[in-house]
This record gives sequence, C-alpha cells and structure tokens, in this order.
Amino acid sequence: MPCLAEASGEPGFYMGVFGGLGSAASASMQQKGAVHLNQHLSLPINARGATGDTRVGMGGVQAGYDWGRRGLGGGKWGLKPAVEIEGFYIARHTAVGEMPVTPRFLGTQYVYFPTSTGVVLANAVLTFKTPYSDKVFPYLGVGAGAAFISVKNSDSANPSEPGINHFNSDPDASSTAFAMQFKVGVKGQLSRHLYLFTEYRYLSISSTSYTFGPTDYPGLHLPTASWDVGLGRQRYSFVVAGLQYKF
Repeated sequence: MPCLAEASGEPGFYMGVFGGLGSAASASMQQKGAVHLNQHLSLPINARGATGDTRVGMGGVQAGYDWGRRGLGGGKWGLKPAVEIEGFYIARHTAVGEMPVTPRFLGTQYVYFPTSTGVVLANAVLTFKTPYSDKVFPYLGVGAGAAFISVKNSDSANPSEPGINHFNSDPDASSTAFAMQFKVGVKGQLSRHLYLFTEYRYLSISSTSYTFGPTDYPGLHLPTASWDVGLGRQRYSFVVAGLQYKF
C-alpha cells in the first residue's frame, strides 16, 4: 500500500468544505436623490461619506483537480498545480454609512446597509512540497469570479427627521460585481484521502450600485424621487479553516 507521502503526490480530484471569520473594511458610500418641494421644483440631495469596519463570517464548498507533484531542481522540493471552483456565502452583516449631506444645512445621513453576499470563484492554486515534512504543505492561490450582493431592510436616517426611513417604500435592492481573491495557507495530511487546512484570504469586490424606493410619509415628509446608493470597493479579510477529501 502506498505511504501517505506517495499518495499526496498523486494527481486527482478533491472536494472541500470550509468556514471562517473576518472583517469588512471601510468602503466609500454615496446617496443621491431629490426632494420634491412642489409640482415643479425639486431640491437635489447628495450625501457622501464612508462605512465603518464590520465583523463578518463566511462558509462554503470547493471542488478541484491537482496534477500531482512536480519536482523542483531534482531536490526534495516539489510543486503541485491545481484548479478549483469555490462557492461561499458571507453571512448577513450591517455596514453603517455616515455621510454629510449637500446642501450642508440638511445635516448628516446615516445609511444602515444589511448585506448578504454569495461569491463564486475559479482559482489557480500552487501547493509546495518542502524537505521539512511529508505531511504539511504550504500553498498559494488566486481567483476571480462574481459576487451577488443582496441588501434587505435598509434604512436611511437623519437625526433632524426622527422616525423617518428615507427608503421606506422599498428598502431592498441587489447588485452583481466582479470579485477576486488571494489566499495563502497550509494543509496537513490526516490520512490517505483527508486533509485539514487553514488559510488567510483577501477578497475584493468591485463597486456596486443600488436603487431604493422614494420616501413615502404623506403629511410627515415631502415626497422624494427614488434613491440611488453607490458602494465603493468592498474589501474582506478572513481567517479560514476546512477539510479536503481527495479521491
């Protein structure tokens, strides 16, 4: 029967599950719209600022194929290239955008943005065999794909207008954007087919835009146009752990 070191160098398909915790970095945010003063006159509104950092969790699955170990320079170093498809879900979290309003006498707008994100990526991965262990393997990976962002029950509030959600007529929206990631980690071989891995991931999602419903509080607030919200590049950092099964 092949030993673990020999089995780890064989080509083949693998599948994995993983999960982790991390943070979403501050991102730029802008809210634009207009308040209808009367039938013919509207006041344009432009609020611009940024969100704060937010703690997040994630989990997902992967499937891939590696081509087995290639020796490097005839020594004990080796390299295993692989390709994989990953899908993962970033759990719902609420970013808060703090945005001074233009015209300035209207104060500051606070946008509460409860966001859930699904990500699908194609990755290229390089796993290294070192002279130091036949069971522990460092690796690097890069990937690109798409992110699907859903915002539910958002709230645009201004302290000068307590109790008013400026998105109240439709507080939900969604968007799709390009996503890319970098990951670096280490995996350990537990048995002939099973690996445990841990890694750091950096995920970047391109800027997105959303449209929310107009403010609708008859008798309490002047009517408005629909609101457009732009969210700048989203940057996530994760510490991840998981299991791989190699067929």
